[in-house]
Amino acid sequence: MKKQTKLGQNFLVDHTIIKKIIQESRINKDDVIYEVGTGKGILTTELCKISKFVHSFELDSILYSRCKRNLTHENLELLNLDGFNEHLAIPFDVFFSSLPYYESRNAVTWLCQRDFRKGIILLQREFVEKLLSKPGEKNYRAISILSQYRFSIKMLLDVPYTSFSPSPKVESVLIEICPRRSPLTNKIIKDIQFLLSFRKKTISFIVNYFKKNYNRDFDGFDYNGFGKNKLVNLSPEDIVRFSTYLNDGTFNNKQMMVNGNKSQP
Repeated sequence: MKKQTKLGQNFLVDHTIIKKIIQESRINKDDVIYEVGTGKGILTTELCKISKFVHSFELDSILYSRCKRNLTHENLELLNLDGFNEHLAIPFDVFFSSLPYYESRNAVTWLCQRDFRKGIILLQREFVEKLLSKPGEKNYRAISILSQYRFSIKMLLDVPYTSFSPSPKVESVLIEICPRRSPLTNKIIKDIQFLLSFRKKTISFIVNYFKKNYNRDFDGFDYNGFGKNKLVNLSPEDIVRFSTYLNDGTFNNKQMMVNGNKSQP
């Protein structure tokens, strides 16, 4: 039978790598796992052995049916649903997933709005580099700001393409994300995403744009030396503060600091 890969599945088959992933995840017996992408159930089986309960989601109906027949763990709930459905309200401690590139951005954005202890995620290296991009860098985008503001991000393990079947043409990286702030609202996320359409514009340009196009009163805004600074050079914290000011008017621009120093143009 031809393998079903219409949803972009690349199945992890290297048992040495699987063992390392489980070791690096540091999951304990009290953890409730939220796994997106059951696949063939190889990692799911290992997760059931080391955790309290696993909610595992698989959209592919053929894979779901196969796992439903073969996986009989009492602490496992298999769901033929989109795990990133915004209406799902299943509490969990650890998010666990191996994500295709096209799903990565939406997944991280979804996680920014959830309350959990940590996430163990296998991602393409290119996307991980985007998550970790620094101010001023080419790949410093809205997803970089949202993820770095919300989480501490740690690279755990390099996973070669030969560990998958079929083998993708890219390398993957296992990362750990741990929340460092409260969940973000959908409004904050949308505001940041819109603001980053001005990533190469100066602070003064952006303020004037909002003043002109949204009839906002920014006459009391003290640039405090930041007017000529480009948005792309600000830290995630500064960008979130600036976005809050533009949209809610609750911002003290004198707080715009990066490691104790003003952001540099």
